[in-house]
Amino acid sequence: MTTTKVIRFNWPKYLGAAAIAAAALAAETAAAPRWIRYPLRTACAPGGIWTLTSLAATWWVYDYRRIYQELTAGLLHVGDWAAVHAGFDESVPALRASTGRPPAAVAQIAVSPGASLRRARKLSQRPAGGGVALAASSLDSIFVTFAAHEVRDTARQRALFTALHRALRPGGRLIITEHSRDAANFAVYGPGALHFQPLATWYARAAETGLTAAGEVRITPFVTRIVFQR
Repeated sequence: MTTTKVIRFNWPKYLGAAAIAAAALAAETAAAPRWIRYPLRTACAPGGIWTLTSLAATWWVYDYRRIYQELTAGLLHVGDWAAVHAGFDESVPALRASTGRPPAAVAQIAVSPGASLRRARKLSQRPAGGGVALAASSLDSIFVTFAAHEVRDTARQRALFTALHRALRPGGRLIITEHSRDAANFAVYGPGALHFQPLATWYARAAETGLTAAGEVRITPFVTRIVFQR
């Protein structure tokens, strides 16, 4: 993932922000009436700031920190592993390089994608998936990277975690890497942070299926990796 790809997946949002900024500049230049200029100023300021900060945060996470290279940091034994995605995923090559072995399985979560995920799937030429289907007690590690937040409904979250728990061997680990709905992400993404889930959501779903928390690492101010163990 790169900042360029994020822009391609979310281009209508950036185009809308640019259009508002252009309209505000034109209104100021033409000395338009206050009832035109003031609403445009009000809309332009936060939109422009969050556009810039979100792009900066995205660059920091994907281009500078190369977040996918850090998914296995500190995990001493990965064993037989699988990657679970929501229709767009770039973790597998990095995981394969860091573990030195190919995935035992790659599965896709069945979700109703938003516009940006539909564009990502189209660009990556991935068909819609039919849901997580992993053999029972077959895996030592399951990586779910920037995908769990696409499952909004609590019942579907529980079904996902039940399937992941079932696929893990005793002692196996589920590794969730996500942005979270917290102050840091609100600061840079604004209302866009509502697209994410609070970290408490993943702790709750894990506990409900019998997984125990085994570690949490803040990889960047905006991304957290949580490890759960069966």
